[in-house]
This record gives sequence, C-alpha cells and structure tokens, in this order.
Amino acid sequence: MIKKLVNWIRNLLPGYGWACFLFLVFCQCTVFWATRIPLSYMEKIDLSIALDDIIPFRPGWISIYVLSFASWAGTLFLLFRQRKEHVYRNSTAYFVTLILTAFSFLLLPGTIERPEVPGRGFFSWLTRFIYLVDQPNNLCPSLHVICSYYCWRAIWDTEGIPLWYRRFNFVFLLLVCCSILFVKQHVFVDIPAGVLVSEVPLQLARRFRWERAGYAIEKKWKRI
Repeated sequence: MIKKLVNWIRNLLPGYGWACFLFLVFCQCTVFWATRIPLSYMEKIDLSIALDDIIPFRPGWISIYVLSFASWAGTLFLLFRQRKEHVYRNSTAYFVTLILTAFSFLLLPGTIERPEVPGRGFFSWLTRFIYLVDQPNNLCPSLHVICSYYCWRAIWDTEGIPLWYRRFNFVFLLLVCCSILFVKQHVFVDIPAGVLVSEVPLQLARRFRWERAGYAIEKKWKRI
C-alpha cells in the first residue's frame, strides 16, 4: 500500500518537474523565514498610502488568502508536468524573482498596522491565527501576489491547460490582491511591487533563454 502511494506521488510529475518544484518550495520558504531574522533588528517603514486608509477591514476575505495555497499547488503541478524547456525557463525566472524579493524585503522593511479583529466567528478566528503566525514584516513585495501572478503568467500560453483554468487563475489573482488588502496583511504598494518582480524575470527568461541554466545543471548533475 505504501509502495503504491509512493509510486503514485512520484508519477504525478516527471523527475525534472519534481526537482524544480521542491527546489523552488525550499527557496521560497528560505526567503520567507530567513529574512525575518535580520528584519527583526531593523527599523520598519510604513509604505501605506491614502488608499489604504479607505479600504475597510473584512475578515471574511481571509478565506481567499488561505485558499490561495491550494490554488498555487494545483497550478504548479499542472505547470511542472509540461515539457522540460518550459519548466526550466519558468523555474529559473521564479528563482530570480525570489532573489529580488529577498533584497526588496531587506531594502524596504515594510510594516503595517493591523486592526483589532472583532467577533468570535470562524473567519475572525482564522484571521487572528494568521496574524499570530505571520508577523507584519517582509511585506514588500507581497509573496501572495508574486505566487498568484506567477501561476497565471506561467500557464497563460501553455498548451494542454484548459482555457477556463487559465482564466480562473487570472480571476483568482485579482481576488488575492483584494484579500491581502481587506484583511490588512499588506498595503497597496505591495501589489504592483509583486507584479514587477514577477514580470521582469519572466520577460528576461524568455528573451535570453534562461532554460539553458536548467539544462546545464541537469548535465552537471548527471556527471556526479
């Protein structure tokens, strides 16, 4: 039974897909958690604008914020099943995005003033839990926006993925952008910053064929 489960999981993605998927998950977790160490000693910057004061606090939007993790997982599994060239190119682009994100966290140590969460309902409880485990730093750019934008852009012109699902990813991206503002996890500036650090590497990866880095690493790995 266990062996069948292991084989089923292994067959979900090709070998190069699993390698890229696990590597990027590791890199993202490293960027998210490791940057918190120096940020805890740095003076924070309030990047909010007038628009942020107008946007109301709506705990119910935490549902979109949390569901985004499942959306990313599903989309990435579809993406990393594609041909090797496509996977390597987009993986390299996302790796560069994470590097830019780490530098941005340290250069712009943003913070946000969170409101008191009223009520005892499920969404209020979930919001308080997110506030507890995710302290208000390393905000600019928003990793939620980065992941959602990447999922949409990386599969938008990918053959074999239904058009309805690609459209769904765009709609979900917009919902995620709304959710991070309504639950006061980010300020507005964090959204265009997330789009910028995602789109630039994607464009460069296509123009300069960054998938060659993946092939080079694969070739070197086989020699070991």
